[in-house]
Amino acid sequence: MPTRVMMIDDEAGIAKVVGLTAKKLGHDFLSVTDPAKAVDQFLAYRPDILFLDMIMPGKDGIDVLNEILASGVPARIVLVSGYGDGYLNLAEGLAGFHGADRFPILKKPFRNADLVAMLSEMTALV
Repeated sequence: MPTRVMMIDDEAGIAKVVGLTAKKLGHDFLSVTDPAKAVDQFLAYRPDILFLDMIMPGKDGIDVLNEILASGVPARIVLVSGYGDGYLNLAEGLAGFHGADRFPILKKPFRNADLVAMLSEMTALV
């Protein structure tokens, strides 16, 4: 069965790039660009790997991450950010609060080779 990969990012172009790469590598893919719908879509899709943008309007990545971790649905989570490390540090603290491991980080803008390497690394852990 193919690995299910999900991307939650308000930037549709970024989600499209991740989706094209994931599909090219043989994975199923779902993107969500509305953070208000992200957790419901996560629970319905139950991805093996989740790429989660930290900075989004309305409901940021920290809020989404907290709800996903509280759900108990297992997934390998990769944090994605093009901003400073403040949100990433907050996410690490949140992970510790939920008893989760630290999350790998994919910084924007990323090269396709970095994305492929991250997908390969995460797939090996699924």
